[in-house]
Amino acid sequence: MATNHAAVMTPQFTGIILQLPLQQYAALGTVRHLPGLEAAADATSVWLRGISAIEPVHPLLLQLPAICTWYVDNAQRLFQKGDITPTAILDNSLPWQPLPKWLTVSLPVSGMPHPVTEGAGITLIPVAQPGETTALLTTLAHWHIYGETAPAIRLQQLSFAADNKDRVLIVGHPLPAIPGKAYVKEQQLLLPAGFALQPAGITSIIIQQLDPQHEYLLLFHPDGSWERIPQHALVPATRRGIRATHSGPAQPETYDNVF
Repeated sequence: MATNHAAVMTPQFTGIILQLPLQQYAALGTVRHLPGLEAAADATSVWLRGISAIEPVHPLLLQLPAICTWYVDNAQRLFQKGDITPTAILDNSLPWQPLPKWLTVSLPVSGMPHPVTEGAGITLIPVAQPGETTALLTTLAHWHIYGETAPAIRLQQLSFAADNKDRVLIVGHPLPAIPGKAYVKEQQLLLPAGFALQPAGITSIIIQQLDPQHEYLLLFHPDGSWERIPQHALVPATRRGIRATHSGPAQPETYDNVF
């Protein structure tokens, strides 16, 4: 007599959802340019959906600090990889938004700029021979227009970050010939073109004081004020990524003035 084996039903997954610790939300800045992603947050976690369960997962998504990689079915049940029974059900009240709108990948704006000259006697002075410009602070409108017509080979040389004031920082070479403020990169510092630090030779000291972990670009203005931009906020410049970029809410960031 033949043995009758019970059929095992394999779940049909509609996508993958990544769960990240809430405090790690900024890590999503590295994937904000990928199409179709949506994000939402609850009290403890950030959730990222729009990832195919069939196609290979983009390498940048694999590098995110996820708590868990969930496979979801039509009933919004969540499965861990390899399981045939669900572990949880996705909260249907999560306020999903397109990642570029939800994610703070901003040049920090709350409480800034702070003067770096306080108590230190540091100023920016004009110089006769400015260095090569490798960064440009422009508007989102100008960046959108440029992105529609620029050759792909030019975009490949650039990365960018946007904030909630419709500002865009573009880094790379050659920079686009669009209106904006040009900057010269000196290690992690972005100095306005045509200016230099006074006293000279204090770049390493400033970095040690303001960013000892080397996590930011430090952007200075001619009046000596400054702001810091998370390096993870910079994403590759692609036509699709530029089109998907909108101004959005900026997460307030405050820090002590060490000078």
